[in-house]
Amino acid sequence: MSAILWDLDDTLLNTLPARMESLAYAHQVVLGQPVDPIELWRSNRGGTLEDLARRLVGDGYQRFARVYREHYYGRDRAIRPFDGIEPVLRSLHAAGIPMAVVTSKVSYGATEELEAAGLLQYFQAVIGFDDTERHKPDPEPVYAALDRLLADHPGRVAFVGDSPADVWAARNAGVRSIAALWGTVDAEALLEAVPDFTARTPGAVLELVVEQGFGR
Repeated sequence: MSAILWDLDDTLLNTLPARMESLAYAHQVVLGQPVDPIELWRSNRGGTLEDLARRLVGDGYQRFARVYREHYYGRDRAIRPFDGIEPVLRSLHAAGIPMAVVTSKVSYGATEELEAAGLLQYFQAVIGFDDTERHKPDPEPVYAALDRLLADHPGRVAFVGDSPADVWAARNAGVRSIAALWGTVDAEALLEAVPDFTARTPGAVLELVVEQGFGR
């Protein structure tokens, strides 16, 4: 069996405004300075929140991550899928193609947001930050998703994501990568990672699945 894997933020869900507000808040609280959160997040190249926090504050990284998450999850957020995502997921699900989410977000948060956006029903697994010891671009989260889905043909698996870390994780795990250009905050860095395929819209992912035989 093979499958389609998806990143969450900036791929399935448009959570960028809320995330950037919380990133700016955490930076101000912990470091005492304002920051351009978009530029700061671009510099992380798809790494985890903890990766970014370590780079900013060293041994105090856990406080930065805690302040960020308390701010982000402690308030109402407008969570919505990108235009065109839900019809693509519905079509793939109807075709019997197993799907999982592989995200650097904590799993409870990812599951909550997928449910709020009406997308959780399409996924057989959600692999979050707390599900593996190593994280994207390491292949371990991809391997965990493949295990959950019983996907035993990695060459027919595609990982759809918006960051260089998604592309590298796919490559390291031996699956194909599809660059989600519709939501990325840094298209140049994403393309420099040399994804196997690119998609400017969610509908283009569906076309690639049909053309390339992913999930079959």
